[in-house]
Amino acid sequence: MYDDICNFKNLIAAYKEARKCKRFKVNIVDFGYYLESNLLRLQRELLDETYLPSPYVCFTVYDPKTRKVAAPAFRDRVMQHSLVSRIEPHFDSQFIYDSYACRRDRGTHFGMARIKRFLQAARSKYGKQTHIYCLRMDVKKFFASVSWDVLLTCVNKTIKCEKTRKLIEKIVTKYKFFNLKGKFIDPPPDVVVPEKRQGLPIGNLTSQLFANIYLNQLDHFVKETLKIKWYARYMDDFLVIHPDKNYLRQIRNDIKTFLEYELKLQLHPKKVIIHDVNQGIPFVGYRIFYDHVLIRGKTLVRMRKKLKLRKLMIEKGDDDFSIEACLCSIREHLNRADAFGLQNNLFNVLNQKTKIKHTEQLRLFQ
Repeated sequence: MYDDICNFKNLIAAYKEARKCKRFKVNIVDFGYYLESNLLRLQRELLDETYLPSPYVCFTVYDPKTRKVAAPAFRDRVMQHSLVSRIEPHFDSQFIYDSYACRRDRGTHFGMARIKRFLQAARSKYGKQTHIYCLRMDVKKFFASVSWDVLLTCVNKTIKCEKTRKLIEKIVTKYKFFNLKGKFIDPPPDVVVPEKRQGLPIGNLTSQLFANIYLNQLDHFVKETLKIKWYARYMDDFLVIHPDKNYLRQIRNDIKTFLEYELKLQLHPKKVIIHDVNQGIPFVGYRIFYDHVLIRGKTLVRMRKKLKLRKLMIEKGDDDFSIEACLCSIREHLNRADAFGLQNNLFNVLNQKTKIKHTEQLRLFQ
């Protein structure tokens, strides 16, 4: 396995994956200018087992909510792509069917369709007159609370290659940070806490896979020990559907206990909610009902902000590639919901099949 990770052809493929949709950024162009030399140096460090992650750039993002992000150097992203491409298949086969985040063919649209199917199944089984409830839960500061020891124990159960284990341990435990001004800073406590051996940077590609590996234990506990049928998880947001409120309260307590004692995590006290599904289930950017799907309010607000931003970009004469990519993303999200009128309102286009011309894009924002 480790030889595959270090293979030069695999590093080339990882480089191409890492640069997708951002190949003209300065650091990526610089890396690509001396591509062969940079990849050979990375390969040599991996083969000699002298590789260490470069310092992370730490900054704050405010959309969809305020988060501290630690972005790795591009060379590290290349290495992470090579690593993930080799180890992910070994873990993906262990994940349950209804885990949706960061998995091939298991995205937000798939998750939305599954929740709608859950509601239809519950309505069919218990009848229209029976109230069906949804227990929604969220882990408090999930990425910053991940225990390195618990994570590495989970990883080592599947990965038997000792060199690959050591590489993963370096990614999980070795950190240096500097800010946007290039000044080295102490590890931000809302990213990693080395003294407590916990935390995963949101900017790492590997963090997405590690998060699924970590919470896969919860998934199997819920499905195999608690025997829950209608359960779904998208990263650290998860839900259970059932007609008995008292049963859901007991499930909540069981999950809370499991998270605290087995995974060293805590439920967010303000995001543990039991409500009637007639109100719709807010999940993966939608509000889902048994017979229709709407766009979630917070998601709509973000869409409007993005459209206003792209309007300013068009007025300044910026490149159309990112603008069209944003419009296509928003349109595809709307197409999956019952939002024909909303789509017309946002884009001011009656015929949705009409191709968008560059010269007509400003009209879309009127």
